[in-house]
Amino acid sequence: MKHKIKGDISSWSSSIWEFNYKMRSIKEDEDIELEINSYGGDVFAGIDIMNTLRGHKGKVSITVTGIAASAASIICMGADEIKMYSNTQMMLHNAWTIVAGNAKQLRKAADDLDSIGESVLASYTHRIDEDTAKKLLDKETYLSASKAKELGLVDEIVDATAEEVESEIFQDKAKEFNNKIISLQTNPNQQQPTTISDEQMQSIIEAVTNKIQHNIEPSNEPKIPVAAQKRKGFIF
Repeated sequence: MKHKIKGDISSWSSSIWEFNYKMRSIKEDEDIELEINSYGGDVFAGIDIMNTLRGHKGKVSITVTGIAASAASIICMGADEIKMYSNTQMMLHNAWTIVAGNAKQLRKAADDLDSIGESVLASYTHRIDEDTAKKLLDKETYLSASKAKELGLVDEIVDATAEEVESEIFQDKAKEFNNKIISLQTNPNQQQPTTISDEQMQSIIEAVTNKIQHNIEPSNEPKIPVAAQKRKGFIF
């Protein structure tokens, strides 16, 4: 079975829906070849797909064709073999959310994030040691293909051209990544940064906040993001 996961990792993504549909009908020992190009999304959806792949009896191969960030990098950990194009990126970070409520609810949200963080950490530790994984998550780390392979997160580097990434949630960061691809194609000797600044991360959070709040229907209840209505909106 061959499939491409692209765009946001969410229940409304057509590529996620198609993946789940195909998984219902394949043989239990059938090989799976996936391509991934995503900035991430729902942490629980990412963990679910990862575990689905890990539990599959056939060989699972994943190739990163643009970027595998956040929940998309977790999905990669479900593969028996992970490949990255030489000019692609993988990003690891701790889960975060947007929350509204009283003091008790805010404290509980922080406790929930700590608990989810343990699950996120465990997703990587069958490939790299826990201390290394924790450092990468805490630092919000962007990894080039060569660095990911050095750490053991990737098995093979493919010499090919990265493709642009789509995202409704992370529009600004998707545009930034796509511009890097164009720049690197024009100037192949240019180095890609492996980290982002606190200011850049804050801009991501603000962009996501504005995007979610724009889609919330007015009500007298505390405003909760659409993505959070069922799962508290834990974004990864």
